[in-house]
Amino acid sequence: MLEKIPDYSQNPNSAQTTGVDLAPVMIKPSVLLHRLEVSVYLIMSLAASIAIFPFLLTAFYWPLLWFVFLLMVAVAIKVSLRAKKSQAVSFSVVRKIWHLHTSEGDLIVKPCSEVVMWSHLIVLFVQETTSGRKHRLVALPDSIASEDWRRLRVWLRIELRKNS
Repeated sequence: MLEKIPDYSQNPNSAQTTGVDLAPVMIKPSVLLHRLEVSVYLIMSLAASIAIFPFLLTAFYWPLLWFVFLLMVAVAIKVSLRAKKSQAVSFSVVRKIWHLHTSEGDLIVKPCSEVVMWSHLIVLFVQETTSGRKHRLVALPDSIASEDWRRLRVWLRIELRKNS
């Protein structure tokens, strides 16, 4: 089941209007998402190794290409590990103003795209009002406490009904 909150108006005053406040929701990096990402990288490297194996001795550049690909996969896994170890963020709505508290401080944000809400995944795109920098909040059940997960889903559903 896919639900989306459509793009809000570009007017900065109306972009932050919501009717119901949302208590702070702590979103930490998901271990499940990290494991899935690393599994995909390992499957990619295994499939590439199997595909390139017959050509390894036919030309000098095949081993070099294979090595570069494996190096890129290793870098991607390292970036994924760094993202897994990142700090948790807190998202809340107080008096119709969206707040995102990160390690950089408290940021005032507004929704900048659609919100994807599946049964086990929530993706929320927000944009800082001052600098215009965009953030993507990805929430899975293992990255949020069960009470916060329920509260966030209910709050988003209320917003879906208002904006549709």
